[in-house]
Amino acid sequence: MWFVNKNKAKGMPTRRLATKTTKKFVLKRNNNRLWDFVHKRLAFNKLLRKSTSTRSRQPIRSSNLSYVKVLQSFSPLLIIVIILSALWWSGYPQKVSDALSQKGIEFSGKLGLRVDEIMVEGRHQSSSQQILSAVAANRGEPILIHNLDEIKNRLQKIDWVRSATVKRQLPNILYISLAERNPIALWQHQKNYYLVDDEGVVISNPSADFFKRLPIVAGDNAPAHVSVMIKILEKFPVIRKKLKTMVWIRQRRWDLNLEGNIQVKLPENKPEAALVRLSFLIEKNKLIAGDVSVVDLRIPKQTILKLSPEAAVRAKIKGKET
Repeated sequence: MWFVNKNKAKGMPTRRLATKTTKKFVLKRNNNRLWDFVHKRLAFNKLLRKSTSTRSRQPIRSSNLSYVKVLQSFSPLLIIVIILSALWWSGYPQKVSDALSQKGIEFSGKLGLRVDEIMVEGRHQSSSQQILSAVAANRGEPILIHNLDEIKNRLQKIDWVRSATVKRQLPNILYISLAERNPIALWQHQKNYYLVDDEGVVISNPSADFFKRLPIVAGDNAPAHVSVMIKILEKFPVIRKKLKTMVWIRQRRWDLNLEGNIQVKLPENKPEAALVRLSFLIEKNKLIAGDVSVVDLRIPKQTILKLSPEAAVRAKIKGKET
């Protein structure tokens, strides 16, 4: 059976028709390939951009990003802290504060808060000149300009002053109350005399009046120990009445020098018990001036008397006569 081409039947060239059909098919197939290529290329470019953006963000980790955000949020505060620290170390706030304070004090003086009087109570031995030098206040100055603690510290450096209280009595009075030291002995040291109080504090330049009523002590470091001995002697008024001097011997015990050139050697330990025996001898008139030169009480429960040279001669002559 023969195949009959309809195109040929219509009078169209078969060869030419076949060529056009083939070209059209080839073009369509090529177009499909082109679109496939384009689609694949677009898909590849999209995938490439995605991978590139992912790689570009890869080095910035989430922790680093948060750290950067924290720094960015705190950077203004950090700058403020640095500026304030620099100002503080330069002393600028203190300078401003001092300037404002000074202006306020000067203004208070104009309002009448000025030093017109210095009132001092409790001064008996301290020099008025020493007190005025320690206060260092001039009439007419603003009363608020003076630091009360500094005045107190300067006053307490004076030998006679044990403690001091400084107050302002507005509008114009500086009030000072002094507690002076209580001298209990005169310390003879390197041909000079110094007062010693009940705390062992040495006071220089003593008044001549104290030579008449205070016992004289001698020996290195005697001021540190004299207070205890004075308190013990207060229990024995008979001994205290006859006491002239005390000597601190070898940093451990006392010798007493009584009226009539009688030397009493006290023990290192329990001197009070030895003073009981001494008080008994005085009350019984056993210590006659000129007969006894030394009373040795260093051995417990024993009393050793040493006669004076004159008494020894008399006793020797009397022994020969008998």
